[in-house]
Amino acid sequence: MLTPLLLCLLVAAALAPFWRASGWTPRVIVTLACAGALGLGVWASPAPVAVTPHRPLEARDAGYVSSDSCRACHPGPHDSWHRSYHRTMTQLATPEAFAADFDGVEVTLWGQRYKFERRGDTLWVDMPDPSSSLSAPHRALTDAAAERAPRVERPVVMTTGSHHYQVLWVPLSLEEGEREVINLRIVYLIDDQRWIPRTAAFLSPPEIRQGTVAWAAVCIKCHATRGRPGYDGAADVVDFGIACESCHGPGEAHVARNQNPLRRFTSYLTEGPDDSVVNPVRLPHDRASYVCAQCHSLLSIPDADAYRQRGLPYHPGEDIHEHLPNLVGELLTETQRNERMWADGDLRVTGGEWVGMAGSRCFTEGELACTSCHSMHDSDPNDQLAAGMDGDDACASCHAPATYAAEAHTHHPARSSGSRCYNCHMPNTTYGLLKAVRSHRIDSPNVTRSLETRKPNACNLCHLDRTLAWTAEALTRWYGQATPKLTAEHRQVSEALALLLRGDAGQRALIAWAMGWGPAREASDLRWMAPYLTFTLNDPYDAVRIVGYRALKTLPGFTDFAFDPIAPEEQRIELASEIIPRWHERQGSDLEGLPPEVLIDPREGLMRGPITALLQRRDNRPVMLSE
Repeated sequence: MLTPLLLCLLVAAALAPFWRASGWTPRVIVTLACAGALGLGVWASPAPVAVTPHRPLEARDAGYVSSDSCRACHPGPHDSWHRSYHRTMTQLATPEAFAADFDGVEVTLWGQRYKFERRGDTLWVDMPDPSSSLSAPHRALTDAAAERAPRVERPVVMTTGSHHYQVLWVPLSLEEGEREVINLRIVYLIDDQRWIPRTAAFLSPPEIRQGTVAWAAVCIKCHATRGRPGYDGAADVVDFGIACESCHGPGEAHVARNQNPLRRFTSYLTEGPDDSVVNPVRLPHDRASYVCAQCHSLLSIPDADAYRQRGLPYHPGEDIHEHLPNLVGELLTETQRNERMWADGDLRVTGGEWVGMAGSRCFTEGELACTSCHSMHDSDPNDQLAAGMDGDDACASCHAPATYAAEAHTHHPARSSGSRCYNCHMPNTTYGLLKAVRSHRIDSPNVTRSLETRKPNACNLCHLDRTLAWTAEALTRWYGQATPKLTAEHRQVSEALALLLRGDAGQRALIAWAMGWGPAREASDLRWMAPYLTFTLNDPYDAVRIVGYRALKTLPGFTDFAFDPIAPEEQRIELASEIIPRWHERQGSDLEGLPPEVLIDPREGLMRGPITALLQRRDNRPVMLSE
């Protein structure tokens, strides 16, 4: 194509015969020629070729306008949201989005090698080709297949997570029009500053190797705003991450109504709340909580095709039951319930907190809402508890402190961890993100319920060295609860120890975590814990080993203990065998006064017989806690 300057000169030369006849000066002729030539050049230039990125796209539809439209009028709330982990749940892979500097890093796990290299602002990874062995629905690439797979290079285009761990997403292929993205089979633990296999990040049976998943098939519903999965990976979102309109609903009408600053100021002074957009704190307690329930519950999509094309049918402010009937898991299969629930319907895994709260009398008979305790804009991003809601004040608005904070009610010293409302009524019986978290089913400790549901009770999650009979006797004496029929084990062995040795993988993870939890360490003698955490380091579940090792490092004498929870089994066994000798060396004869319920004789050490009997009764049924 001719450059504009050359075209200008050619046109001027062609007009030369008319210079004298027109009386125009050469300067005028050249100027006119250039103007015409440039005009022709503009019209003749081909349109720029649009390059579609190899990832889901941002799209505005159904009245959604994105968080960018909110900042000008709401800079404070926009800034507080911008600091939150909700915003960074999914991000485009800019240099600022990564949890660490991965440039030049090479990771080899379970025979699979990943090599990262930054090229400009893009992080590339040399990796096994995931498309060489794909199987629906999770596109799992087996370890053996990964070792045989050809090597490919992929750009990292998205990230998920910025708080506990981070997942990186790459295009399935680099073919034109490819927009489906899949995860690397490794994840980065942010606090530990290390990579682990994706399988190890979840509590799942050792024989299951979780492979690659398509982001649009698994994550888009809750890790983006107004996500539409589409077909064949052609997904789009209003915002990556959980943004303003996830909670406030479509903002197009609100933006249009408030474009004029004078009208906006007048409305603020005279009209009261603006009904052109949803504010969850002004909704009734149930509908306010439904805003959170669209992600923090168990949902069933009634019309899969409509969901793929238009996203979730629910919009903030509506009655979610009209759109998503399976809100508390009543339609789950038995297998699905076992993967997510205790026998009483309370959640075993994170992500469904609304399910727990919806079964609480504070919600069904009172007006408790998610927003009673949590705030997006007035909170620490770590847990998003509103100011003042990280203690008993969260309960005091309904439950008079004069009655419920008194030692006559708590039977614990004032201001102790045992007198905190949430330690008794919201114990850490939910698992996720390689730790235990608080149940949102607000109830009271009850030994009969513990026996029926197999869910640990609050008392024995704090008093790790006490028996279930000890708990039952205290609850009978203090609150008049009926004492259930108990076995000899319930009377003679610490309940936490029994669950650690004979419980299922989920129970073992909860108890291991509790051994590193501050309030439990204050309430329990620490001297007996280290040798029992040895069993967690030899556990067949990767996640249990990771949780157990973190707990071990909190114990005196083991803060510097080196162990790799995902090392080959022979190496793990060798390293774990050093724990008991180190424990003996540290404790020496300082075992006097230990309660006999922890099965340690002050002179002989570990009581091998009872311990072996508990291990032989271990619940080895496969456990997959689907977060």
